[in-house]
Amino acid sequence: EAPPRLVAAREEGVQYSLADRGDELFILTNADDAIDFKIVTTPLAAPERKNWRDLIPYRPGIYIIDLDLYAGHLVRLERANALPSIVIRDLATREEHAIAFDEAAYSLDTMGSYEFDTTNLRFAYSSMTTPSEVYDYDMAKRTRVLRKRQEIPSGHIAADYVTTRIMAKAQDGAEVPVSILYRRGLKLDGTAPLLLYGYGSYGMAMPASFNANRLSLVDRGFVYAIAHIRGGQEMGRKWFDQGKVLNKKNSFTDFIDVTRFLVDQGYAAKGRVAAMGGSAGGLLMGGIANMAPQDYRVIVAQV
Repeated sequence: EAPPRLVAAREEGVQYSLADRGDELFILTNADDAIDFKIVTTPLAAPERKNWRDLIPYRPGIYIIDLDLYAGHLVRLERANALPSIVIRDLATREEHAIAFDEAAYSLDTMGSYEFDTTNLRFAYSSMTTPSEVYDYDMAKRTRVLRKRQEIPSGHIAADYVTTRIMAKAQDGAEVPVSILYRRGLKLDGTAPLLLYGYGSYGMAMPASFNANRLSLVDRGFVYAIAHIRGGQEMGRKWFDQGKVLNKKNSFTDFIDVTRFLVDQGYAAKGRVAAMGGSAGGLLMGGIANMAPQDYRVIVAQV
C-alpha cells in the first residue's frame, strides 16, 4: 500500500530498469554515456541519480542485456563478440564467475525465479547443433542439472554436426562475427553450397540457436551460416550505430564481405551461394542484389 516513489525523472536518451534488495536498489542503465550499459547501486531511501554508484562499470563492446537479483547473488546476461554469457557475482565476497560451455557458438537466456532467497538459477541453452535445453544451476556449488531437452520427433544426434564461429574482415577493417553449421565429415574444400542468413537492423542480435529446419539442407551437404553484420547489436551499441541511417551501407557491404570471405576460406563454392533475409533482412537482400548480384546464385528476399 506504499505510494509510488520516483527513482529518476525521465531524461531523453537515458534508459534504466531496477531491482531491489532490501534497502538497496540495483539499476541497469545507459546513463553517463554507458552505451553498452552498466549496473549501479543506490540507497532505497535516497534513490536519486546523484547517488548512483557504479557496481559493474561500463565496458565498451560488452553489452549487458539483463540482470537478475537474488539474496546473495547478482546475475547478468551480457554479450561480447556476438557470444552471450551468464556472469554470477557473489554479493558477499564480490567474486565473479561465468558459466562455461563447450561449443564455439550458442544462444543463452536466463529464466528468472519465483524465489529471491535461493542459490538456484534457471537458464536456457541451445546452439545450431544442440536443441534447446533448460538447466538449474547452483550458483554457490557451481553445478548444473538438466531439467528439459527439446525433443526432435525425427531424431537428432548433435555429434553428427559441427558449429563454429569465425571473424570475417570487412573492407574497412572491421571484423564481422559469423556463426557456421555443417555436417561432420564435410570437406571444406570450396565445393559446398552455402546458405548465408543476415538481418542487421534495429540493434537485434541474431542468436546462434537451434532450428531443425536447417538440418534438411545441412544433411544434403550445405553449409549454413549467420552473418552478424553491423546494424545488429552483437558487438555492442556502436555495432548498431555503424549500421543505421547514413551508415546503413555497412550492413550491405559486411554481408558481401562475409560471403567472399567464406568462399575464400573454402566454406563455399563460388557460384553456389544462396542468401536469405526477411523483414529488415529483406532490405538487406535488396541491397546485395543491387551491389553484388554476381556473388549470389539465389537470393531469398522475405518481406
